[in-house]
Amino acid sequence: MGGGMRFRYRAYMGGPDPLVEEGPPKEAVRGADEPRALIAFERTDREPSEAEEATPAAAEDALGRYSDGERAVMDEGDPTVPGSRGRERPNPLDEAAHGLSPRELRRLGEVALTEIETASVRTRGGHRGGFAQGEEPTGRSVPHDGLDRTLDAVATLRAAMLRRAAEDGLGAGQGESLDAKDLRYAETEPAGAAAVCLLVDLSHSMTTRGLHDAATRTALALHTLVRTRRPQDRLLVIGFGDHARAMTPADLVEHDWRRVPGTNLQHALRLAREHSRRHRGLRPVIMVVTDGEPTAYLGEDGDARFAWPPTPRTVEVTTAELDATLTEGADVTFFLLADDPRLRAFRALLRRRRGVRVVEADAEALGPLVVDRYLGRAVR
Repeated sequence: MGGGMRFRYRAYMGGPDPLVEEGPPKEAVRGADEPRALIAFERTDREPSEAEEATPAAAEDALGRYSDGERAVMDEGDPTVPGSRGRERPNPLDEAAHGLSPRELRRLGEVALTEIETASVRTRGGHRGGFAQGEEPTGRSVPHDGLDRTLDAVATLRAAMLRRAAEDGLGAGQGESLDAKDLRYAETEPAGAAAVCLLVDLSHSMTTRGLHDAATRTALALHTLVRTRRPQDRLLVIGFGDHARAMTPADLVEHDWRRVPGTNLQHALRLAREHSRRHRGLRPVIMVVTDGEPTAYLGEDGDARFAWPPTPRTVEVTTAELDATLTEGADVTFFLLADDPRLRAFRALLRRRRGVRVVEADAEALGPLVVDRYLGRAVR
């Protein structure tokens, strides 16, 4: 199978030029400060050994140089490995050469999940939601938890009576007949384990728009959520640029976001379908994070065909892959992170597909929206 890329390109004024070469984006420079702060926080957690101290220190130095505008630092090899400068970067899955240890990656995921859940509770407001069809009531009642559950009138009345009796016993006088905290809802069993795919756009424009950091944090948080609370689910993160590939949290953190054009959604959806087939019997759930329309697809020889603006063939094969995904019963949600003219046309195409949800988001809202959708809460 080939691995090349065939280009077709012409000028277009409706979005960022995928081939423009420029200095580090301002958003990316600002974003470099956040992992630096997390590295510093991690290093204060315990007394590290001399060898352990060298790795985050070198990574922190490299991030500092990049945030100061020294773009070439990312081409010097892995700054945490002595003698690696000017040579091919080591495998990011090699723990000895990795910029962050597995423990530090777990900490990054935990911090990202905490921040996203805090933001989700703060901004959810009137959002209502629920799990997929097929849930069965457990016979128990629960307080409101943000999900679209059925009100349990009997349990609500009981809770109100107990509260009023307690207040009267404390000499508080006649309490309110019904308070918001008295509300109880019918608990239901989850709809079952899911085969979950998070498709993350790795294209050039995600960097120029400063969206890559939000996408990385969202993936880390989702991975942590599945690992710690939904171990029965099977999560696969797929990054897609000119080609698509499965990625671990380490891969995503280490990804250098080089300026390779292409948004090969067709290849990403194909990998997602393969993941669902490997886990038959689980609910297929696919969430796509992107800021642009598809501009690349795989030819029969395995090479990527790139054209910008996209050719009708690009749209045709991508749509066919999406339709095949829906036919196999996948729950598909697109999180669209931009609003340029051509993306609006793609958004309209998606909304004509029955079974596809389209959610408009920005960098700040992305994490809470993805986590809410994964947990079965409706998003808007």
